[in-house]
Amino acid sequence: MTALATRRALGTGAVLLAGVLALAWAWRAPGLAPAAAPPAEPAERAGEAAPPTQLLQRQVREHPRDGRAWALLGYAELEAARYPEAAAAFERAVEASPKVALDPAVWCAWADALGMAQGGSLDGRPSELIAQALKLQPAHPQALEMAGSAAYGRRDFRAALQYWQRLLPQLQAGTQPHEELTRAIARTERLAATSLR
Repeated sequence: MTALATRRALGTGAVLLAGVLALAWAWRAPGLAPAAAPPAEPAERAGEAAPPTQLLQRQVREHPRDGRAWALLGYAELEAARYPEAAAAFERAVEASPKVALDPAVWCAWADALGMAQGGSLDGRPSELIAQALKLQPAHPQALEMAGSAAYGRRDFRAALQYWQRLLPQLQAGTQPHEELTRAIARTERLAATSLR
């Protein structure tokens, strides 16, 4: 599980298991995200922008209508746990480029950044962004996972089940992510049944 996925775990203590969240992170903007994460900065340089981030910041200063650069900057800031900065970059990306605005992964990443900025909750604006991602692509895996997590966080277990049951067929049977999501669904089914009593 990535550190980001761990920090985005539900405040209620119900965590979609490691493989599902790791897959969800991997699904972020395949056409926009870097092929590989930049090497981690030394601890003593914590808080400094990494050189790739500095280059992206210069790019968006010089070309503020470059939506792809804004999105890449958003991913870099998200990876560095600078959540407000990441959210602002994703917002600019969507505003700057109609093409970027059609990518549901960007909306999910924006929701992730806002959720982390507000303590790990997907309530409010993050849920609206997830809904937009699903409007663009109703079967988008990360959007389904996040929508289920948001519903679970507000104890709407029936809605969480609907989202996760739509995600499950997209995971290869017999794999760890499939098994983990299956267990999460089973647990949520028990909670849904209990909440109806």
